[in-house]
Amino acid sequence: MLSLDVATIIFQVINFIVLAVLLHRFLFQPILRKTAQRAAEKERLMEELAEERHRVASQHAELEQRQTQVEEEVHKIIKEAREQAEAERGELLRQARSEAEQMLVGAQADAHRLQQQAMNEFHEQLVETILQISGSIVGQVATQEVDDALIHQLSERIREMGHMEMQRVEAVRRSLSGREVTAYVSSARELSSEQQRELARILTALADRHVSIELQTDPNLVAGVRVRLGDTVMDNSIAGQLQELRAQVLAALREQVNRA
Repeated sequence: MLSLDVATIIFQVINFIVLAVLLHRFLFQPILRKTAQRAAEKERLMEELAEERHRVASQHAELEQRQTQVEEEVHKIIKEAREQAEAERGELLRQARSEAEQMLVGAQADAHRLQQQAMNEFHEQLVETILQISGSIVGQVATQEVDDALIHQLSERIREMGHMEMQRVEAVRRSLSGREVTAYVSSARELSSEQQRELARILTALADRHVSIELQTDPNLVAGVRVRLGDTVMDNSIAGQLQELRAQVLAALREQVNRA
């Protein structure tokens, strides 16, 4: 018959209970606490993300509202300027009927020139204000991915220039003849080692000689990078794009005023 040792059984049961208590206290409880902490952290991050999205949406709506207000103000000013110009023109005609036609044409030309000058100054101030606001908002929402994409686009643009714009490439190389070649690179954020090596390789291929790189961080670029190699400047930054937009908007506004 099987002999059961009661003392051994009791000892084994006690060992099992002690082991279960130890496992619960030192293994399961820490794991449960860690899991709860991670869940709470995840929930906090989701709440922060939701708040950030709401803030960005609010800023976007505010910018659209400001742009609408600015456009309404521009239309109002143009309308008032037209009305004022018509009134001045009528008054001048009444006062100068006895004067020569050439003098009348000259007076109208001077009035038109002064009006265009005033409108151009106002447009420049208006566009500059809008671009400053836009740059500030873009700077707040621009991510590292956006910055990396702009840098990659510039690298691809330089590479395409080496394949498709040989006349421009030769002009760049001639401008570097007899100089120590240094590329001055300004970026909104600090470039990674890989990005630095990539730019060095591409610019060396463009110049057909070794190119040293001098780096500078410029937060005013908002996002992206600007490269000056000799007399050539290659810009793919948010600030550069805003400046291009500024020139286009001012040209369109001046054309509109001239047509008016």
